[in-house]
Amino acid sequence: MAFWKRLRRPQTVDSSDRGLVQKPRKTIKRSPPVAMEVKLLAMEALETGLSPKDVGEIVGVVESTITKWRGQYQEGGIETLSRRSSSIAVRHKCTALEERILAHRKDHPERGVRRIRDDLRRDEGLSVSAEKVRTVVNDGGLGNPPPTPHRRPPQTRRFERNLPNALWQIDIFTFQLKRMYRVYLVGIIDDNSRFLVGWGLFRQQGADAVLEVLKGAIGQWGAPREVLSDNGRQFVAWRGKTRFQRVLKQQGIAHVRSAPHHPMTLGKIERFWQTIWREFLDEAHFASFADACQRIDHWISYYNHQRPHQGIDGAAPADRFYGLAEDVEEAVRQGCQENALRLALGQEPQPPLYLLGQLGGTDVRVTRKGEVIEVKVGDAVREEIRLGAPYEKRSDGSWGRERACDEVAGAQRGGTLPDRGAGPQGGDPDPGSVPDVRDEPSDTVSDDGSGRPCGDRGAGAEEAWPQTPSGVRGEDGRAGEREGDAGGRTQQMETEVRGGEDDPGSRTQGGTGRAAAWGAGEKKEPGSSEGHSVDGSVERSCSWESDADGSRQ
Repeated sequence: MAFWKRLRRPQTVDSSDRGLVQKPRKTIKRSPPVAMEVKLLAMEALETGLSPKDVGEIVGVVESTITKWRGQYQEGGIETLSRRSSSIAVRHKCTALEERILAHRKDHPERGVRRIRDDLRRDEGLSVSAEKVRTVVNDGGLGNPPPTPHRRPPQTRRFERNLPNALWQIDIFTFQLKRMYRVYLVGIIDDNSRFLVGWGLFRQQGADAVLEVLKGAIGQWGAPREVLSDNGRQFVAWRGKTRFQRVLKQQGIAHVRSAPHHPMTLGKIERFWQTIWREFLDEAHFASFADACQRIDHWISYYNHQRPHQGIDGAAPADRFYGLAEDVEEAVRQGCQENALRLALGQEPQPPLYLLGQLGGTDVRVTRKGEVIEVKVGDAVREEIRLGAPYEKRSDGSWGRERACDEVAGAQRGGTLPDRGAGPQGGDPDPGSVPDVRDEPSDTVSDDGSGRPCGDRGAGAEEAWPQTPSGVRGEDGRAGEREGDAGGRTQQMETEVRGGEDDPGSRTQGGTGRAAAWGAGEKKEPGSSEGHSVDGSVERSCSWESDADGSRQ
């Protein structure tokens, strides 16, 4: 009986180096993931009495895999059969994210999976797909029943203007205040951003109400290019021109009318009526007409600036209307990346930080990038604030942060001290005055060999040597401050600015110690020597000489 033997592959030798033998690489084949339904069928087959080997042949896996599935199923049930990540960080992140999705679904059961995705992304800075939300909600038993299949309606034509204020849609919505009377809500929405530019609540739906809202919107946001309306009697007349059309003509605005009995043309404002009714007006109880106006104003402000809109990729209408959608998206995306790391480490996520607006027609953006808060005016970064010690009030009444911290960096920092505020309360001196340097350490001075210092005295010399009038010696035998050194501290600062001791232009020719800068033409005192620096200014270095009685001259 002949046996077939597997032939070995010949070893390949690199042509560049005959001494090295290149072995063939081993490829690791990973089994494709098996669906949960297949695993459940395998468990049912084992319960009927089939062996793991027979079930493995039916399913298409080895016998050991069937044995492992049976052990997992007996230990934890169906949940243990699901495919799990091997990384503990990824597992913890997924668990925390699923808990937040389920909590959001329980708090707002009327919201769909895409609305939950947008809310988590914008409010909590958590990036998740709509399919992930649907899977978690369905597995948690909080999913909606499957819709009844029906015939697909014909496709509708969709349109959207490219810029804000290019087209406005105007319409009237009527409802009845609970326990009161019927009212009419006039609204104007921007076609590009879905921003509600004007609204008004009235007891009657006449032309005066429509014109009041229209003129208010034009006065606040400017005139649009076109206004789209239906064929109601407030907008169109069978003969002649209505007051509404005459106002539009005076403002240079084109009037666009929808087809009769075709509300899909004004689909954006119609969808807004559905939103405000479902989320607010259906369950609201108002005490009076004025209370209804005030509360509707608050809700519309929330709709414009905070509520994510699915028609504009989850952005708020104000983001598009003010032209800040890209900046907000960048801030939200960065917040999602940071919170993904926090969830993996078991930390609480933080909402994204951004402040966007306009001041005098100039865009102002305050965004957080990691541990740095960036202040951007226009296209230029004006300041970067590092998150550090808090700004607090000290015991002496001044305001500031700790000296060791350096929170603020940028071109606008100027020459202010990092630990003091601006103004008299912050401890800053008046402009033009010499700052107090009493607390600064004194400069190292040279020695003339007699053990006495030579040259300019440092800032700490005031506390060591008491000042006496010119030409008068103190009780300790030391000479008082000379008249020419009355501004010693100012001259010392000038010398340090010019380079200090290391600057070759700040030393005199043959002088000992550090030279004090003097202006050209100043009086030269006895016992001093002059020298010219590199910039041509006259400098002097003093040398102390001892008298017979031990005093210095």
